[in-house]
Amino acid sequence: MKPTAENRTRILKAAASLFRKQGYHGTSTREIAVKAGVSLGNIYNHFPTKEKLFATLLAEYEAEYFSPDQPLAKVFTSARFPDNIEALGQASKETVERFGDYMRLIYVDMVEFDAKHIGRIFLAMRERYSRVQLAAGAKVAKDVDPVAAMMMVTFGYFNFFIMERLFKVKGHYGMSEDEAIKFFGRVYRRGVMPPND
Repeated sequence: MKPTAENRTRILKAAASLFRKQGYHGTSTREIAVKAGVSLGNIYNHFPTKEKLFATLLAEYEAEYFSPDQPLAKVFTSARFPDNIEALGQASKETVERFGDYMRLIYVDMVEFDAKHIGRIFLAMRERYSRVQLAAGAKVAKDVDPVAAMMMVTFGYFNFFIMERLFKVKGHYGMSEDEAIKFFGRVYRRGVMPPND
């Protein structure tokens, strides 16, 4: 029997759900088949191993995550850094909401595979941000690496929203999410030292 795109989609969806809840090693291929409503053999028609299934799942999320219609990509191209700091905060919030399942799978990869599959994503991160800088430009101090600064700002917002949304630690900075976006922007622009120090 020929593998169908519909079965492949159901297999990936079932695997994502089970891997997020039970982990990679805690999920059997047979459980994935049952949840997807396909035969065990049908899974192997699409994916030769369970690890290949897991890696494919991460790759598909990654492709969607970096597509030009996603919130961060839109902010990167709509205004130059650091004029877009608060917009980066809002886009980071939307990205964590939209890609929470992907981020949970990244944690599974980190814990169960020692970041074997997702390490390459982060290794390529500076190159992606460099392309954004070349396209949009940046207005930062001469002694500040604009690519590293933009990465730092984005990762700072991401960490905040991962705690708020994925770890469900609401208000961990003692302020609302909107207040935090503004607060981060103020600190990133002006630092923490009093004026004239």
